[in-house]
Amino acid sequence: MRKLTIFGIILSFLSCNLSDKKAEFQKDKEMFGLFKKKTEKKKEILSHADYNLIFENDTVEGIPIELIEIGKLKVPTGKIVVCDPLVTPDMKPLEREIKIGEYPIKIYVAKTKDSGDRYAIAKLEFNDNRAEKWVLAVREGEDVNELTGDGDFFGFPVDAGLGGFFDIEAGVEYLKFQDNFMKANPNGNIYDDLFADEFKKNAKDINDLNDYGDWINFKLPNSDLNITMFHSGYGDGTYPAYWGIDENGEVSSLVIDFFVLLLPEDGE
Repeated sequence: MRKLTIFGIILSFLSCNLSDKKAEFQKDKEMFGLFKKKTEKKKEILSHADYNLIFENDTVEGIPIELIEIGKLKVPTGKIVVCDPLVTPDMKPLEREIKIGEYPIKIYVAKTKDSGDRYAIAKLEFNDNRAEKWVLAVREGEDVNELTGDGDFFGFPVDAGLGGFFDIEAGVEYLKFQDNFMKANPNGNIYDDLFADEFKKNAKDINDLNDYGDWINFKLPNSDLNITMFHSGYGDGTYPAYWGIDENGEVSSLVIDFFVLLLPEDGE
């Protein structure tokens, strides 16, 4: 009996020692995995939302969706600027370039019960392919590895309640046009003196004094280039743009999310 007891104690000791080493190994493995996760370089940031839910349904989250097509955007260089055109028209273009061409712009409007019509998504559509993922659009110098928190993004500031798409070449011409306008109207305001009338042309009811219009597709004078402006969701803020990538890894669209629908859940 004594020999069996000693043998049992030895087995118990070896078992405990083996269990401790297994626990230490598992802990080391988890720590290594965490370290690896923290040190791995991110190549892209994905949106929290699948915008196909908006594009492919008449109602989202109980809110009716209306599609407005505002014409096409000429893209002679492939370098797209996303900004508030009245505030930061000199923003850098997005880093990814697209094929030169002429592409339709679609606005998806959330017809909310309490806040009226709100522009939820603006979409520059390059082809009919369905996007399989939505990748954060960045500019030169923006490093996605600096985005450490859930929901972090690089976006563009809005201070005039507007967003817009245009080609960088159109942006250069627009800056010249803006400078010339201000020289000719030193006490003027380019929105009040020019763009307000352009917006009014696209009002749903031009006879309604309270309908100022929500978008323009403005052809620059003495040029075949154009810029676009449209209302930004609930107004001023900072908003991201995302590339829609299809199953073949090709770019199918560029969208601006104005944070009206498919908002990230708390804690994400």
